[in-house]
Amino acid sequence: MKKIKKKKGFTLIELIVVVAIIGVLVAILIPTLLGYVTRSHVNNANALAGKLHDNISYFLTQADAEGYGMFTSSSAICDIEIVINNDGDWNITTTNHLAFVSNYATTWSGTGSAHFDDGSLSSSNAEDRLAAYLANAFRDLRYGYVKARLVGGACMAVYVTRDQDFDISNFALFGSINGWDTETYTWDGSNQGISADGVVVGTYPVLPLGN
Repeated sequence: MKKIKKKKGFTLIELIVVVAIIGVLVAILIPTLLGYVTRSHVNNANALAGKLHDNISYFLTQADAEGYGMFTSSSAICDIEIVINNDGDWNITTTNHLAFVSNYATTWSGTGSAHFDDGSLSSSNAEDRLAAYLANAFRDLRYGYVKARLVGGACMAVYVTRDQDFDISNFALFGSINGWDTETYTWDGSNQGISADGVVVGTYPVLPLGN
């Protein structure tokens, strides 16, 4: 009669070694995966900032053609602040609406708001028109905060976040001519696009990580 050999199971030491190996792999892979996810969010935010820059620039060009554009002097400086909330309400404040030309049909008042479906593209208030134009161009952006620096009729720099509907604390300053006051920013100390408060911020031009 043949003896049936009993199959041996894993010993306790073997199991401990396997668990230790898995633990090491997890410790290596999780930060890598988290870093990949973070970079993906930042890249998307930077792309959004670039698109906002392009659309604001286009609106300024159209406004100029229609007689309510920005003065072309380098001293004509204005920051546009945009708060997006309530599932897509775009609320715009211009810090220096006197940097714009007003005509008989359209004037800059300092504030405006619109939703993509409320017909404000034909408003006599320029901020309402800008809000409506951007709300239509970015229908999927229903919550967030945007700030842009305009100089002499050109959009110089933009930053945007989808994480909150108010400004990023201690964020980089705009410069009057070239967009940013400095070429780099400390961010959270190690990740470009992540503020000290952990907020994902898209920038255009992209603001690199400084020392």
